[in-house]
Amino acid sequence: MPVNLEVMYNDILAAAGGVENIVSLGCCMTRFRFTVKDEALVKVDALRKVPDVAGYFYSGVQHQLIVGPSTSTKLVAYFNARHSFQPLEQKEDGVEAIQISPEDRARRAKVAVRRKYSGRVSQICARIGNIFLPLIPAYIGCGLLLGISNILSKTLLVNDPNTAALFNVFGSGIFFYLNAVVGYNANKEFGGTPALGVAFAGILNMPALSQITLFGSSLMPGKGGVLAVLLVCWAGSWFEKKLRNRLKGSAEMFLTPTLTVLIVGFVSLLAIQPVAGWMSEKLAEYTQIALRRGGLLTGAVLGGSFLPLVMMGIHQSLVPIHQQLVNSLGSNPLFPILCMAGAGQVGAGLAVLFKTKNARFKTLIKNALPIGLLGIGEPLIYGVTLPLFRPFIGACLGAAFGGAVVALAQVTSSIPFGVSGLVLLLVLSNVKSVLFYLLGYAVAMAAGFVITWKLGFDDIPAGRK
Repeated sequence: MPVNLEVMYNDILAAAGGVENIVSLGCCMTRFRFTVKDEALVKVDALRKVPDVAGYFYSGVQHQLIVGPSTSTKLVAYFNARHSFQPLEQKEDGVEAIQISPEDRARRAKVAVRRKYSGRVSQICARIGNIFLPLIPAYIGCGLLLGISNILSKTLLVNDPNTAALFNVFGSGIFFYLNAVVGYNANKEFGGTPALGVAFAGILNMPALSQITLFGSSLMPGKGGVLAVLLVCWAGSWFEKKLRNRLKGSAEMFLTPTLTVLIVGFVSLLAIQPVAGWMSEKLAEYTQIALRRGGLLTGAVLGGSFLPLVMMGIHQSLVPIHQQLVNSLGSNPLFPILCMAGAGQVGAGLAVLFKTKNARFKTLIKNALPIGLLGIGEPLIYGVTLPLFRPFIGACLGAAFGGAVVALAQVTSSIPFGVSGLVLLLVLSNVKSVLFYLLGYAVAMAAGFVITWKLGFDDIPAGRK
């Protein structure tokens, strides 16, 4: 049944304190997000009861409503067609760029004081997530096409090898220019000129570097991967802002970008890229050691701890690690383990579905389960397991069992990130990985179901969402 955007729009506005109280809004794949001037005017209970909202979450900065794929973008468009709200885009100090009154600023300052020092790690993770979040649709689309290419090249479904090769070209599109896009987003997020981020990424990955020697050391294009790009953009945006503050007049327009590229370029090749390269090597080395020596225990810890990261909205900060593992190892042994979180969540959701007596709640779970199988877990987290709490624990423990199986079997993915759930089967590295991923997924679902069933939960009374 299609959602009623008008009803959602009116109910959200009323619960958020009205049009004048909303500062900015935006969305990710499944969440409608907004910030407000005065937190005291927000009615959280009313937000939870908005029709077609599967769950509510407050990140400490943003109010987030779980509305599902496609609905989030449609809802943002519906709001902006009527009021043209400020987009969600944080500036250097973490405060949205909008003019507000001194009274409103004072109210927001009270909220900021409560958050001070308590969310530094979350803010860092959120910034990293903001860099990679816009890339997720491309990761998903290209990842699926790489999976199709993988199937075509290893089966007799198509006799023409050009077809598989063409799908491979389509699937590799985002990865070919990935560092440049990351550089653009990173410099924008860190407060620098986005185009200079592209320049930094280009410098680090220029093929001609292999023909250059500085101070007796040969340069290596691409060393450090996305980690190097992130570090250089952070340093470059800081240096650019310092220059803009010091240089005055029309000369600033020419000197700032020129000196930034020149000086940061030298620093990046002589210091930042070597450090990032060392970090990348150690990341790959220690990941392999942890999985090889830790086996079941490592997989259980990683699988069981991923849902809390999703709950806090900081799981996207792991994307550069996934990408770097693929760059260093040729495959990603970490991501399949973390995907067990979705399987444990589905198992817990099924247990709640069979136990709850609330008909409306059953409908919500039935709508959330199919996309949960496809790897989109937010509706189940915020709409089902987390509000009941004990099912959330059951989902985490189920994920730990599945993660142990996947880690022990050394399942690897051929892409860093993007598709997950059962769809990840398309892009696993080999047949062994496919079989043991399925086994781990089944174990996580079964464990999540059984543990949630045993733990039980306080059912939602009839008539409540």
